Amino acid sequence: MADWKKIVEGDKGAFDRLVEAEMANLLQAAKHEIAYYESVGDYPPDFMTPEELVAEAMIRAWDNREKKPKGMEPRAWLYAMLFRAADAIATRQREIQAHEALSLEEKVPDAPLVFDPVYDDDEEFYEWYQPDEAVKWEDVIGNIDLEPDLLIQAVESAPKRLEVKERRAALLYCRFGFNLEQTCRILEEKPEAVAGLIERAKRKTAAG
Repeated sequence: MADWKKIVEGDKGAFDRLVEAEMANLLQAAKHEIAYYESVGDYPPDFMTPEELVAEAMIRAWDNREKKPKGMEPRAWLYAMLFRAADAIATRQREIQAHEALSLEEKVPDAPLVFDPVYDDDEEFYEWYQPDEAVKWEDVIGNIDLEPDLLIQAVESAPKRLEVKERRAALLYCRFGFNLEQTCRILEEKPEAVAGLIERAKRKTAAG
């Protein structure tokens, strides 16, 4: 945690080292986010690369580093920002698509939409679930033994097979090595909910 204190105080080198150590996994997570949002039509084909999504998210992670909730690991903060960036960009793209689909006879909105893939600085973007520290985290999860390679294969072969949070929970817990507490913090879900997400991902993955 000492390094995070340096990061908050402005040590960009320490932040870059944190990101670099996690870059391979961040790129894999970004790849899955993009594939999912392309498959449901929120991102146009070739809209952005994993490298571009990670870059967008890490800029936001650095600029808002003082907003990392107490109890969230620095590494977890990177994934939380990645997922929020992916979601926010998808929301913006849906707004753009809806705007473009308006009939010419319809009244143009008084407040025009912003057409670049950025996200707002609303406080809601940084409202974090603060779980009960008294929960015995791993007692809730049960015996989850989802094979990471099988999970990745399932996600890549059919991005829509898993719901957004099912996929994210399974990747965080079963592939990227986060414990239940940090997975809950990243997804802003209670332990029982995350356990259910992972269990559903396991069943869907096993079903092929």
